[in-house]
Amino acid sequence: MTEFFFTDWEGPWVTTDFAYEIAKAFLRNTVFFERLSQYDDYLAYVERKSNYEAGDTLKLLSPFIYASGITSRQLRELSRKVVNFIPDAREAISQIKSTPVVISTAYKQFVEESTKMLGVYENVHGTEFDIEGYEIPEEEKRIVRESIEIIAQLPEIKIKPDKWFDKIDDKSKESIFWLNNFFWRKLEHSNFGRMIEDVNAVGGVRKKEIVQRYVEERNLDEVIAIGDSISDHAMLKWVRDRGVAVSFNGNEYAIENSNVAVISNTAFGEAAVLDAFINYGVEGVIKLVKHENTEILKTAISKNLSDTIFYWIEDVDIKAVIEESIKMRKKLRGEAGKLG
Repeated sequence: MTEFFFTDWEGPWVTTDFAYEIAKAFLRNTVFFERLSQYDDYLAYVERKSNYEAGDTLKLLSPFIYASGITSRQLRELSRKVVNFIPDAREAISQIKSTPVVISTAYKQFVEESTKMLGVYENVHGTEFDIEGYEIPEEEKRIVRESIEIIAQLPEIKIKPDKWFDKIDDKSKESIFWLNNFFWRKLEHSNFGRMIEDVNAVGGVRKKEIVQRYVEERNLDEVIAIGDSISDHAMLKWVRDRGVAVSFNGNEYAIENSNVAVISNTAFGEAAVLDAFINYGVEGVIKLVKHENTEILKTAISKNLSDTIFYWIEDVDIKAVIEESIKMRKKLRGEAGKLG
């Protein structure tokens, strides 16, 4: 029996995008957050900014949280109010007799509060943001607050990964130029500079490094990890060659870097793959996915898989699976499913 399983949190276990909920509840402006998310994609996948990872939207969002007077306590209170779990999450995770290691891009305040609600108290990793650890003048905070509406009014940034900057439309470039000047000239050289430097979202390579550390320190032979989005791609790709990488209602970035795609409206879908792996290793997952053998699973899990489909990625039309997976993703996560 394997000691640990590694999992993202937003997507596989909760439907909430907490950063989006912050923008909605405190900043009263979700369009503003959509622009930040689009800019985040540009920085990570077009400009490929040095030391910038997918999910560093939380780096960009942090000055607005601070400038608006939001406290860590308020983030924790909001976490408990807005968290929504994947159907059957509590029952499904209780059936897994292995220790979860949660590695989430979300602010740690949300990850800690929501994991406790499913009985997970240890091995929880999220993006560190010590709001109370900074002292910034009111005038600089005012400038940041006033920029929220300006950013919301910027044109939509339309990009595709690996697309050259000179192929981006002029309206998108207009937004990119404004945001580049705001974040990397004004804010980076202001008292917010240290905050921008400090807040490094747990995404991309940083997720992979956490898994790698556990594997090396505990000499784990086979590994399983679950993810669903762009911020999980490096973790999934690394695990794929060392065990089983699982996309749960994932987008193209998750599916293209996984062995298994699970499309399901219940957390028992991911619990099934975990149960097969924990008890029988990679061969168990192959039996479940490729040979549709659910008899190897606990009855408490197998009886709840009526709306679940498993795919072994190398055996299928990946474009069709991506389309099917994204459809379920949007159905379960709503607006949050469209982000990243």
